[in-house]
Parts: sequence; C-alpha cells; structure tokens
Amino acid sequence: MLSRLMFAVTLASILVVAAGVWHVLDQPVRGFVIEGQLTALERSELQTLMQQQPLAGILSTSLSQVGERLDELAWTRRSSVRRQWPDRLVLVVHKAAPVVRWGERQYLSAYGDLLTLPDEYPGLPQFDVAVAPPQQAMEVYQLLDQIAARELLAISSLLQNEQGEWSVQLVDGPRLLLGAEQLNERMHRFLLVHRRVLRAGPRVAQYVDARYASGVAIKFASESDADELLVAGAGDYSGRLAGDSNYAEGK
Repeated sequence: MLSRLMFAVTLASILVVAAGVWHVLDQPVRGFVIEGQLTALERSELQTLMQQQPLAGILSTSLSQVGERLDELAWTRRSSVRRQWPDRLVLVVHKAAPVVRWGERQYLSAYGDLLTLPDEYPGLPQFDVAVAPPQQAMEVYQLLDQIAARELLAISSLLQNEQGEWSVQLVDGPRLLLGAEQLNERMHRFLLVHRRVLRAGPRVAQYVDARYASGVAIKFASESDADELLVAGAGDYSGRLAGDSNYAEGK
C-alpha cells in the first residue's frame, strides 16, 4: 500500500515538474524566419498570411496547421515548418515557378498548375486557350516547343479556338496553324518546309497552314499585301522544295 502511494506521489511530482518545464519552454512565438528563393512581393504576402495566423507558444503551436496555411498560397509547391528555439518558427517555402502566362492575370507551372502570383513575369509565352484544361495545354506546348527547338525556333504564344484547333506564333517567325489533331506530324512537316524553304528564303512568311493531309500552305508577307501561297506535297519535299522556284506556287 505504501509503495503504491509513493509511486503515485512520484508520478504526480514528475507531471508537475514536466508541466512546469513545458510552461517555461513554451514561450510565445515572437517571430519567424522565411527560407526559400522568394521575391519581395511573395515574402510580403507570406508575412501578411502569418500575421493573420493565430499562434500559441513555440511548443503548443501546431506546425501542421501552419504548414497547411502556407500551402494555401497560390504559388506554393511545397513547404515545411520547424521550431527555432527559443521563440521562432522557420518557414521553408518552395514555390512553383511560372513557365507561361495563362490569360491576362494567371500563370502555369511546368506541371500545368494554375498560379496566381503577386509579381509580373514579362516575356513568358502567352496561352489563349478556349477548350483544353491547363494540364493538357501545357502538354501540347511542351510537345510543340521541343519539336520547334530542333530548328532553334521558340513559341511566343499558343492558341486554341472554340473548335479545339491549335495554332502557335513563333518568335520572329510566322503563325503556324495546326488544327485539332496530328499535331506531332504536322509540326514535323512544318519543320521540314522551314528548313528547306523558309530559313534561307528571301521572303518572309506571315503564316503557315499545316492542316493539309500531306503538305502545307504558306502566305508570304508582301508590300502589296497580295495573298501569295505555296502548297507543298509531303512526298515531294526531298527534291523540289530545296530550290525549285517553279514548284506549286500560286495566288
């Protein structure tokens, strides 16, 4: 009986001491440290968020709840929170980098995540997509951009109309009409024409229509604004397009 009483007294003493130590260590959170490659506006937005977050002591504050608030930021890809004694939290934020502009005010990451960012990122390719979701549009862009890069070409804008037809505007190049299907094949067909006709040719193409079954149509820019078209059959690329000025030209 006495041993049980002593055990209870000892346990109670331990609990009292533990509670006292907890109270001493559980100082109010008086600040936080931000780690991550963030812009000034992103840091300001994060600071505003944390000022609105109720915080208890350094021990009693739920790190998981703070992390959930960080993940609510539109540009956060992943985050973590840890304690820094005696009274600070360390916020580690990895942001999703914008790759293209989506509409007027939003961006997409390389994974097709929709981002609303406090900063402006001029010079990024522009998406104007009527039907496809962001993830699909990003997949189309990455496919076409990788193909275009083989000829040192880059895409400045990707467009899709309400009929689901895709087109791209090339940097310092023509607009390319691709349609709604066979995008890979049509993009390669354009590259072949670009390599043998457009790249070294004296005339500047305004647009290239690759929606034909086995060829392309090219509208050349001219001072008279005349519609000058060249239609090339896929089976005839090897010889004629290299230098035959009489090949399939018309208006």
